[in-house]
Amino acid sequence: MRTTSLGLVEATAQQYHGDEIADWPTLSKSIIQILLNASPAHARHAHPRLNPNFERTSESKFDVGNACHQVFLEGIDAVAVLPYKDFKTNAAKDDRDQARADGRIPLLEKDYVRVEEMLVALRSRLALLPAPMFTDGQPEATIVWEDRGVACRARLDWLTDDHREIHDIKTTSRSAKPEHWIRSSLFSIGADVQAQFYSRGIEAITGTRPEFSFYVIEDHAPYAGSIVRMSPAVCDLADRKINRALDLWRTCLEEDNWPAYDQRAAYAELLPWMESQWLEREMREEVAA
Repeated sequence: MRTTSLGLVEATAQQYHGDEIADWPTLSKSIIQILLNASPAHARHAHPRLNPNFERTSESKFDVGNACHQVFLEGIDAVAVLPYKDFKTNAAKDDRDQARADGRIPLLEKDYVRVEEMLVALRSRLALLPAPMFTDGQPEATIVWEDRGVACRARLDWLTDDHREIHDIKTTSRSAKPEHWIRSSLFSIGADVQAQFYSRGIEAITGTRPEFSFYVIEDHAPYAGSIVRMSPAVCDLADRKINRALDLWRTCLEEDNWPAYDQRAAYAELLPWMESQWLEREMREEVAA
């Protein structure tokens, strides 16, 4: 592995997302998710260093949640509040696109009102926690490390000064009630892999495995929030997922071979509920006849 430096590094968000912090393409948690859920071909296409035509995209439906996240960590400069009713006019579209090009989140004034409400709720809820979060530390800490012979990178929402805790904000349009968020979101968005991947990075750099905590907040009133941590069993499975991704990534880089899906024929199997549902329909139709 060839990198300019290992450990905590100074990097802007654009440098981080463009993978401009090392001499060699690095593996991030988002690329791990693509490797595990799609294919190496998809991961290569999504990587800013490996795809010469790479363009970073963002979905506007996540803008309010992302803005709350970024303003809380980085301040108001993370967003561009635009004086339009909507983005239907050419002027509004141009200003929106320019904001994204500048690395800022474009928001209509009415949407920024929601962001401010979320921030008020977030700060008030955090102030009531028995153990403080997002204090005595560094926001957007960028780290580079080596794991199983692979150069890795991560950008942590919050790393405490003693490196013993990592705090991460997650916004949701659904429920932040712990059992609901764990069941509906934690695994599907790869938060389990993220937590272990980031923790492994800090351990590689400092020798200490930090505790990882998510603070999940709803993006709708009353903006309720909760703290979620992972059990040892969840952490163990996440480690196995990460190891698989690291080994696959290393092999693809070494061989410069990025396969897509298996080209052998796959056979669809009948799911039990499908057959029973159809049998019930046949019975109803027979009775009606």
